[in-house]
Amino acid sequence: MIETKIGKEVSTIKDSTTERALKDFVKTKAEIDALNSLLKEQKEVLANKAKGLLYEEEASTILFQSGDSAVKITLGIDAKIKDEEILRKILGERFHDLVNETITQKPEKKLKEMALEDDALLECIELKEKAPAVSVVKAS
Repeated sequence: MIETKIGKEVSTIKDSTTERALKDFVKTKAEIDALNSLLKEQKEVLANKAKGLLYEEEASTILFQSGDSAVKITLGIDAKIKDEEILRKILGERFHDLVNETITQKPEKKLKEMALEDDALLECIELKEKAPAVSVVKAS
C-alpha cells in the first residue's frame, strides 16, 4: 500500500509495481550517496597528488595509470570578476578585448503560460518538459 499526499490531501493506492520501485529507489539512492562519498575521498587523494606533481610544470593535465586502471586529472583556475568598475578603470580600452560579456534572456513564468495559448509567441519560445525531479524524503 502506498500513501500519497497531494497538497494537504492524503490517500492510499494499491500498486505493487510502484511500491517496489519506491523501495528500490530509496535503497539505490542511499547506495549511490555512499559511493559518491567514497568517490569524493578518492578524487581528493588523486587531485592532491596531481597538484603536487604539476606544481611547477606548465602542463595542467596528468595521467595516472596502474595496470588496466587509468585516470586523467585536469587542473585549472576558474576566474570571476569581483569588481567590474575598478577592472574597467585598470584595463581602460582593453576591457572589451579581455572580458567576455554575455546577456542571458530567460522567459518569465507568465510568458511561458502565455506562449501555451498563443501560437505566435510559441514560435518565439522553445518549451520543453523538464525531467521529473525525484528525491528521497524522510517518511512521516
